[in-house]
Amino acid sequence: MLRTYWYDTVDPFRKLTSLQQWMDQTLQATLNSFAQTPQVASNTAFVPRAEVFETDNQVALKIEVPGLSEKDFEITLKEHVLTVRGERKLENGFKQENLTWTERFYGTFIRTFNLPQTVDVNTINATYTNGILRIVFAKHEAAKPKQIPVNFAQKELTASASASA
Repeated sequence: MLRTYWYDTVDPFRKLTSLQQWMDQTLQATLNSFAQTPQVASNTAFVPRAEVFETDNQVALKIEVPGLSEKDFEITLKEHVLTVRGERKLENGFKQENLTWTERFYGTFIRTFNLPQTVDVNTINATYTNGILRIVFAKHEAAKPKQIPVNFAQKELTASASASA
């Protein structure tokens, strides 16, 4: 009996528990309202996802932009700064005002990458396959690692020791 009385009257977490329940309910109701509201894509810029790979011989960029064609890209290079511009439009004759729900981004995008000094900017190669734009640069010969052979000095010591004997 004392235990029940203490929890009902002295429990310091009772108010916090009810506050937490209220916050959970409010957050859930807010998230549900967002999920049920139709969203229409605006004509604002978006940022496509990118990856950069570097090997001993090359530097490669991959930019994820499905739904484009080769003519939708503008790639420029100035002073080791690579700029990729493009635009994703609604396809198949659909218009922006007819769009009632989307989770895709439309509009223009621009990505800028500072290239390392080790790349040879004259060797740029850009391909677009399966929604991935791939841009590859070869590295300068001086930037590529070189294998240095190691001479075994013990043989020379053994040969000179037997010659002096």
